[in-house]
Amino acid sequence: MGVLLAIGLFAYQMGVEQVKGRETGLLAENAQLGQANAELSRSVAGLRAAAQNAETKVSELEARLARELPTGDLARLTELARERLAAGVEAKRLVFVLSQIKTPRACEKPENKRFILPTPVYKGPNSTVGFASGAITVSGEGTPARSPTGNVEGWFDPKGLVTIRFTEAGGRQTEAKGTLPLHHTVVSAGIEHQFTVTAGARSFVEVTDERCPFP
Repeated sequence: MGVLLAIGLFAYQMGVEQVKGRETGLLAENAQLGQANAELSRSVAGLRAAAQNAETKVSELEARLARELPTGDLARLTELARERLAAGVEAKRLVFVLSQIKTPRACEKPENKRFILPTPVYKGPNSTVGFASGAITVSGEGTPARSPTGNVEGWFDPKGLVTIRFTEAGGRQTEAKGTLPLHHTVVSAGIEHQFTVTAGARSFVEVTDERCPFP
């Protein structure tokens, strides 16, 4: 009995020690997990702060771009200046031309004329007009109109695409393409011609030339 009792006590003691060992291990593991969780929480907080800082910087950059990037007419002027510089025009020349522009300008009374706009199926007389004593000749071509049954008519379609040509006395020619009304500018002999082309009576287009000093 004594031997059995001793063996039982020894086994019990061993069990107690094993339980204590497991408890110590679990406590140590729990401490490690707690430390890892704290570190993870700090990392998450840092990432959140970094994300907020990034969002703030993006918002600031977007606001700056909205303030500084040109839009509308200013964007077009910027693009034209870039094109002129790329073509070899000196920057000081561009600055000089812009500095010479005056407001308001002393423009002449607009001159209005009309002509028959030819089409691929009709090319008749009275299909050109001249402005500034013949310094600029305006001509062009339109898209033929069609009847309700689809037949091609002899006059142009005022809602279709047209091409208007502006030919200077020296032979230089420029074009304006699209649907009416069209606007086009020609600079000739120190005069800026601002042309407006609109649909007139059947077969006709109306051309208005407003002449102003250039620049």
